[in-house]
Amino acid sequence: MAVNGRRSVVDDAIDDIRLRIRQGEWGLGDRIPPEPELGKALGLSRAPLREALRALVHAGLLVTRQGDGTFVAAVDEQEIALRKGFQGADPFEAIEVRRSLDVPAAALAAQRRDQADLDKLQDALDRRRAAAEANDDDGFREADIDFHRAVVEAAHNQLLAGIYGSLAATIDGSWTSTAGLHRAAESEHDSHDDLFEAIRDNAAQEAMLVAGAILDNQASDLEDKPAHSPGA
Repeated sequence: MAVNGRRSVVDDAIDDIRLRIRQGEWGLGDRIPPEPELGKALGLSRAPLREALRALVHAGLLVTRQGDGTFVAAVDEQEIALRKGFQGADPFEAIEVRRSLDVPAAALAAQRRDQADLDKLQDALDRRRAAAEANDDDGFREADIDFHRAVVEAAHNQLLAGIYGSLAATIDGSWTSTAGLHRAAESEHDSHDDLFEAIRDNAAQEAMLVAGAILDNQASDLEDKPAHSPGA
């Protein structure tokens, strides 16, 4: 958008918004301020602000949901590249990648979590259980992903959260299964409750063990799933 080598107001706005995202002012999945508020913060009029937002949506850093606002879809361009690479990934390979992320993230979460993290984890657990009891596949999957992302966010590592966000946005098959939903519905306490308690109690080693066991269950569910059954 620069003209004759000179930067435009729109270029500066794009860089400013990108920097705010990278620095964590708005996290992955957060809604950015509405245009009047954002324009005031950036010192921009309506037209260049909208042009900057359109450019960032086109780049994949933001996503607009009609009637709901504009949300952070990626932390940086590297995350976008990762997302493209993960699209259509084999579910078993996805679990292997998740194992390298979920297990150490659980340990870090147990060491670094704060009350806001625990509240977010508890909320996801409550929604996950309610969806399981209602046999709500979509609601269960959404709450399950929210729980695992909240674990990673509790590790307070922005790069790790960005990589994990790419996984959550693109890989469906390794996250949940009908068997997982049934386990949650039939038991008042499952492995996700155990993981929450380990994180709450600062038990890093236990959190790692439980996180690994959760992925073992998901791998087993995939092995047991009929070849013709789509999704998870």
